Amino acid sequence: MIERLRRLRNDRHQDAREWKQRTGNKVIGVFCCNVPEELIYAAGMLPVRILGEPEEATEANLHFPTNVCPYLKRCFDQALKGRYDYLDGLVVPNVCDVIRAMYGSWKLNLDTPYVQFLEVPQRISPQGVEFFSQVLARFQSSLEELSGNSVSSESLRHAIDVYNRNRALLHQAYELRQQGLVSGVELQGMVLSSMLMPKEEHNQLMAQYLDEAGQRHASGEGVRLFVSASMLDNTDFFQLIEDCGGRVVADDMPTGSRYFFYQVDGEAEPLKALAQRYLERVPCPRKMLPQARYQYIIETMAGAEVQGAIIHNLKACDCHLYEYPFLKEMLEGKGLPVLFFRGEETEAEREAHRDDIEAFIEMLRG
Repeated sequence: MIERLRRLRNDRHQDAREWKQRTGNKVIGVFCCNVPEELIYAAGMLPVRILGEPEEATEANLHFPTNVCPYLKRCFDQALKGRYDYLDGLVVPNVCDVIRAMYGSWKLNLDTPYVQFLEVPQRISPQGVEFFSQVLARFQSSLEELSGNSVSSESLRHAIDVYNRNRALLHQAYELRQQGLVSGVELQGMVLSSMLMPKEEHNQLMAQYLDEAGQRHASGEGVRLFVSASMLDNTDFFQLIEDCGGRVVADDMPTGSRYFFYQVDGEAEPLKALAQRYLERVPCPRKMLPQARYQYIIETMAGAEVQGAIIHNLKACDCHLYEYPFLKEMLEGKGLPVLFFRGEETEAEREAHRDDIEAFIEMLRG
């Protein structure tokens, strides 16, 4: 079961194809954790997060300049190489310049039948929630037309319950990581796998996994670290930290705590509840000033006894880079030394970080 979660990230294309063949239903790719996947699930389709690979973006380099987000470029490169040819649709949210550009680039160069632009408001306000609710209503109608299935209030509430259950299980794993019963690499693998497979199946695997993890002996080894990152779509960076003697016990990442940290209100009107959760409670620096994110970051570190922080910023991710000085000041104000990286997260670059991470951890030990 542990191996199943670990290998899913690499086997995601084959697994999605098999699910599609087995069920006869459609697979929808999504960018970013601002897309309410519950609507896709309620329409009987499988949402999968678009991920890249740590290989040269030979095809995407023909379409994008070098000073573009390497994560998005690697994702588009995978699509141009035919790795995502099984997709029946793609949802592109309005969250940053490069993801926004992906809408036109994907439609122009690929033959995915359904490419939907999701207008996520730029500001958080009651008016923004109301506007986003209307956007989600139109999004729901387009999904119904694509799938041929009607999305009732009951099916949407069921989808919200399934996803809330998954968030609760991932939050439980987050707490076990703080206790030394789950490693940073394991939790990152759980989060990534939850973005790639049917949520009900993932809930079953997670429940079994957590039962086993709760019976382990807590590991007290490793310097306790908080990691904030603009995008880490594999477990390699966490593995490097652990190899160097660190332990990630708290995080702030779109492929980490931001994906599951807050629930959808299961008692409220479904579309408005989704609009509130995905607009107000997904704490991305793209739509929040640094001061507004401090409370969330403090929540993620609560009880973790963090000793230091590592901030990883992908090249060309301006909203995260803008936030860095404020985040650094806040963390250092709490007595936490900060190590900062900015680059493309290539394998060679990651190995070049090894000495810096080892020195940082030794300093914290000293």
